[in-house]
Amino acid sequence: MSRLILVAAVAAAFAAPATAAVITPVAVTASDTFNDFYPVANLINGSGMSGKLHDGQFNNMWQSTWDQIPHWLVFDLGQTVHLTSTSIWNYNQDFGWGTSLGRGVKDLEISISMDGVGFTSILTTELRRGTGLPIPAEVVALSGTARYVKFDLLSNQDRDLPTNEAQPWTGLSEVRFAGAVPEAATWAMMIMGFGMVGSAMRRRRMIAA
Repeated sequence: MSRLILVAAVAAAFAAPATAAVITPVAVTASDTFNDFYPVANLINGSGMSGKLHDGQFNNMWQSTWDQIPHWLVFDLGQTVHLTSTSIWNYNQDFGWGTSLGRGVKDLEISISMDGVGFTSILTTELRRGTGLPIPAEVVALSGTARYVKFDLLSNQDRDLPTNEAQPWTGLSEVRFAGAVPEAATWAMMIMGFGMVGSAMRRRRMIAA
């Protein structure tokens, strides 16, 4: 009977609810980056953030080169997450005449992966144009379990302009995710439960011997 109780305790630990949390990726890689003024790390390091708003300073953003389309980004969440949403601050630099805001992402495809190699597309969406003033995030609902998330940047905000008038770059300012991760207490219960089961089995073997 005691063994059954211990097994039930471990099962209960596995079934314990997870807690929702904001997930800041531990790393991000890009298909290409324009130069050192727009490092891809800016997408996850909080540069340019003030509370929930992102500023309009170019050196707090990421920007692609102009000769590789479509561009892509891969975010490593550092752990397996049951994703619920992503918060995206679009490219938000304005030199004063507004045209540079055309570099912001327009058409975005989001894919997920457990190993960072094989990705499954889960949705395609459109993002809003930046303003040059501090902007809030655009929240996109997600559903899926993954460690890696890939953004395929299919077009920028100038997609409908003639090629000779459109901005050739594509960029974003900041990206974060939200999802459910195991609670520390849940892991502690699981470890304790397995330890108790192991101890009980050892005692049984000693008594039987």
